[in-house]
Amino acid sequence: MIRKRVFSTFIKSNNHPSKPQIEKIKQRLFNSKWVIKDDIVSTFPAKQLYITTQSLLDKDCPPFMESLLVNSTGKNINDIFKLGDKVPIGYSLAYCNPLSNEYELSTDGYDNYHAPVLDCNEYFQRRMWVSGSFLFNNNNSLKFGEPINFTETVDKVKILTRNEMILADYKRSFDNDKGNSIIEHRLLCYLNNVFKKLLEEPIIDETVPDESTSCKPSIVSSFRMSAITFNSHQIHYNPQYAKNIENYPKVVIEAPLLISLALQFWRNHNPTTPITSFKYKITSPTFVNDTIKINVKKMSSGKFRVWILKEDSSVCFESTIKI
Repeated sequence: MIRKRVFSTFIKSNNHPSKPQIEKIKQRLFNSKWVIKDDIVSTFPAKQLYITTQSLLDKDCPPFMESLLVNSTGKNINDIFKLGDKVPIGYSLAYCNPLSNEYELSTDGYDNYHAPVLDCNEYFQRRMWVSGSFLFNNNNSLKFGEPINFTETVDKVKILTRNEMILADYKRSFDNDKGNSIIEHRLLCYLNNVFKKLLEEPIIDETVPDESTSCKPSIVSSFRMSAITFNSHQIHYNPQYAKNIENYPKVVIEAPLLISLALQFWRNHNPTTPITSFKYKITSPTFVNDTIKINVKKMSSGKFRVWILKEDSSVCFESTIKI
């Protein structure tokens, strides 16, 4: 028997959910806990993430694949990430991501287990990753090679009926044998409309940073990060879908790439400084092949601002690091 391959079993609903449906959606989301037990923190995803960001941040980036050759005299990437080393800040993005079958995915390609869906109806036209945070337990840091137990739950759900908007805040907890190491929060927004470019003039940020760098993420950069994080949201690699279905002008750079670029740039200048927390907000979408500028400024003792500017000098990513 030939089995027909199905991409998604979901369909878009043109209506906002009723009050009884909203309550059922909330109940489903709050019950959507999932876990990964007895896994091991491999160095390989970290190497992939590092190469993806350093290829953009370091204009003199060494040829990493060449460094692996037997007779190479360059710095070997295996020496950068070793078993027993601490997992760098933000690198947990590459671990413990959803393991959905294709038919479990939305029509947009992204995971639906934490989305406002009911009976295979999707009560949104578009989703955005809008903000999040990390808390790091520096007394019990996650290390390469050690066992990891992971839990993800939906922490909060907010329904904005007037705006036809649903917000889901979900919590990701990374534990080792000694207890918790990292707590991450992600806030996703589900909207009932396609993207529209704002007509008003952008707000220009003229803050002078202590350190800054510019880079131009390509569609290859976006695809690579999507692959590392197992993120199949089509707006991050499919230009036809991004433009024709969700009305974006180009492929959208995914949140984990912006987060990773911001944190890796800060870490490049502060390689031995542990941080206790990182909080961020994505204020507007950023697109492939556009130049972005990553900036760092010390605001006070133990507090840094890290922000990203678009080509028009408007802020698209805002974050705070506390050490």
